[in-house]
Amino acid sequence: MKKVLIIDENPLFREYLKQKLSEEQIEVVLTQERRDSFAKMITNLPNLIIYDIEKINSGENEFFEQKLSEPNTITIPTIVTGPHQDKNHIAGMAKYGVIKYFEKPVQFDLLLESIGKVLKTPLYMDDSPCVLDIHRNGEVIFIELAMGLNHEKIMLMRHRLIEMINRENIDVPKVVIMLTNLNLTFADGFNLEFLLDSILTCPKVQQKYVKVLSLSQYMCDFLSGHADYNEIEMSTTLPRILTSLLGTQGSSNVSDLITDKILSQSENLGSDSTSVDTRFSSDTSVYNSQHKNTGTVLKVAVIDDNQSSQEEIINIFNAIGAECVGYTSGQEFLQKYHEENFNAIILDVLLKDQTGLNLIRALNTEPLSPPVIVYSQGVQRDFIVKILTSGAKGFLLKPQKPQVLVQKVLSLLDQ
Repeated sequence: MKKVLIIDENPLFREYLKQKLSEEQIEVVLTQERRDSFAKMITNLPNLIIYDIEKINSGENEFFEQKLSEPNTITIPTIVTGPHQDKNHIAGMAKYGVIKYFEKPVQFDLLLESIGKVLKTPLYMDDSPCVLDIHRNGEVIFIELAMGLNHEKIMLMRHRLIEMINRENIDVPKVVIMLTNLNLTFADGFNLEFLLDSILTCPKVQQKYVKVLSLSQYMCDFLSGHADYNEIEMSTTLPRILTSLLGTQGSSNVSDLITDKILSQSENLGSDSTSVDTRFSSDTSVYNSQHKNTGTVLKVAVIDDNQSSQEEIINIFNAIGAECVGYTSGQEFLQKYHEENFNAIILDVLLKDQTGLNLIRALNTEPLSPPVIVYSQGVQRDFIVKILTSGAKGFLLKPQKPQVLVQKVLSLLDQ
């Protein structure tokens, strides 16, 4: 059985991943305390480590250095989630076996896709359209779904609801499930059960305080014909639901809740409201392709007009999770340079079009240009000096063992 070690203090993220991976028959080992992370890694020797960084320099370097020093753990691939960091700092993590770095808020489908690739176990993902919002206003928690009922987002919602109840110390959660924008049919029965069960299994949630706002006759028939949900009330009007939840003493609050735009999509929902981060790359209304975070740690340009040599270098860096783009000439590379965001450039300076040295000089005039490592064969000593004085950060004579080339790149990024 495949095994994953999750090092994370955030219960939403940790428990969601545990539930998701366990469904796929993957053993999950959790650690909340950073101090026992190394011990659990040594004891379990997982196939993958998922490490969540709460804030920059929060002790992760000590763990990674320990991982690097232990022969049995040095090769364990690691996926990191964390705050925005400098691209070169992220690229430098590759030497610790970090193959992906997902900047928060994490797009969960891309994270799960990466986990599946590492474990060679494709993970099921429900990619059906769905917009889900959850927030609290006073003593009432509102959950709204539109477009569809997505399994992944419902699962995430459950963990966020648990987090909200615990954090806000809500003794008697009152939950309103808003489905007015859904046309429900018999085909939705399974996901409706999953939605209601996900809510009812949260701590302190009682059926009599769960209400459904829907215009669907199928929803009405579904609840009335389901013995497990006989205490859940459905209504077609929000005032009736809120009056039922708050009682006659709270009737004065009903109009306030409605006029407060209880399901505002604003990021600033106030101190008593919280919006769930159910981020998926398919949510084009929230993210477009420019904001898609694929988790790439290291992006390398390989400029070499020898096809077999170029492919060999690309394979070396793909093996450590890097994204590589190959070019056969300096001119071809410069045409695309400003469209890309490279961390390092590997250059065979002896290109047939003789653009190698000029390319180094051109990049040396660019602000914040990535380091250039020249990787060539049959180069005279005086030409090596010219290469280095023109702006290249390093030189290696072909051929080298893969780890030598990788370590040379990583050492330059870590400076």
